Amino acid sequence: MMHWAILGLLLFFTCPAGAIETEDGAQNADAVQPQDIAESEDDGSEPDDDGKNKQDPDRFRFLPIPIFITEPAVGTGLGVALTVFHPVKKGAGKLPPATTLSSIAQMDDDQEAPPVVSAAFAAYTDSRTWIAGVGHFNNWREDSIRYAGALAAARINSDFYVLGLPIAYSMEGVLLYQDIKFRLGNSKFFLGTSLSYLDADNSFGLNQEDLVPQSLTDFEIRNVGLALRGSYETRDNMMDPNNGQLIELSVWRYDEAIGGGYDYWSSKFKALSFHQFHEKFTLGLRLEVSGIDGRPPFFGYPWVKLRGIPAMRYQDKIAGAVEIEGRYLLAPKWQVLAFAGRGFTSDDVPFFENPDNIYNFGVGARYNVFESHKVWAGLDLARGPDDWTWYIQVGHPW
Repeated sequence: MMHWAILGLLLFFTCPAGAIETEDGAQNADAVQPQDIAESEDDGSEPDDDGKNKQDPDRFRFLPIPIFITEPAVGTGLGVALTVFHPVKKGAGKLPPATTLSSIAQMDDDQEAPPVVSAAFAAYTDSRTWIAGVGHFNNWREDSIRYAGALAAARINSDFYVLGLPIAYSMEGVLLYQDIKFRLGNSKFFLGTSLSYLDADNSFGLNQEDLVPQSLTDFEIRNVGLALRGSYETRDNMMDPNNGQLIELSVWRYDEAIGGGYDYWSSKFKALSFHQFHEKFTLGLRLEVSGIDGRPPFFGYPWVKLRGIPAMRYQDKIAGAVEIEGRYLLAPKWQVLAFAGRGFTSDDVPFFENPDNIYNFGVGARYNVFESHKVWAGLDLARGPDDWTWYIQVGHPW
């Protein structure tokens, strides 16, 4: 629901992985190189100078990642994320407590634990948008506890649409996000809670080129929310799933009683399903619906989230999307894909004017840059109702 959460938490997952060169032109020895993931006949990859396998899942990997921002809502820009991939942790696939012949026959395959990643990141775009922060993703007790957290400072220069016309705004402040969830027994169900804290100064302007001097209004925004989240998770991995489902429901309460300046409810339902019909072909399906009740700030209204459509372009009290994606494995480290979707909104708020036909379609390609963590990076070219847009992707965009 939060523009800030998308930019802050996922920024370093929306950029390509690549090597960084030192001042003398030599490539950083710790960055992922093509030879890092070259396979040998014996064990699937080449040994390091010290004899260790470079794809060793028990090894820390430091990866400087250049950030290429192509989100239409904030313009194009560059940045860097300094990431550390921690050793791969064991997943949660295990026998049920009461083991019988029928339970063994119905037992799921081992589910890979999410990657453990720490990162510091900073980026700047041609709309004078900037962001800098730190984030950490972790799991414990064989993926029975999952955690995600971020602290970021940012200035967002973008547009808010009224009757289909863009109104420029600028928001500068600090965001704190915390999320923790617990697996229920040995099941695939999780229950958890989240905290979102935003303290920012906002101004609306007449145009994107001169936001502050011609500001119409200047005010402070403090938006604090707590959430209860429940999910069902069977995806084989989080970075590039081939099989399994994610079904998640989250309910947020933003309230002055916990330090905020707004009182409203916000909810989101998300369902993803992946099916590997052939060893080289995977079909992905997505449904996502968000809604609010009360008086949220302008960025609190949900919007249609589809590749090819700028953030906050189509908003209302209810907004959502359905999308389908097909991925084909051309070679062990190369994938191509195609996708298409439809967005929808309610017609509750008079100053939002959205077309009946909100759509997207596009194509993309991926390269496996980090085999032990299932990290695929690549490019998507997407078309929405207004224009074509290209995106650099790391991991799956859903």
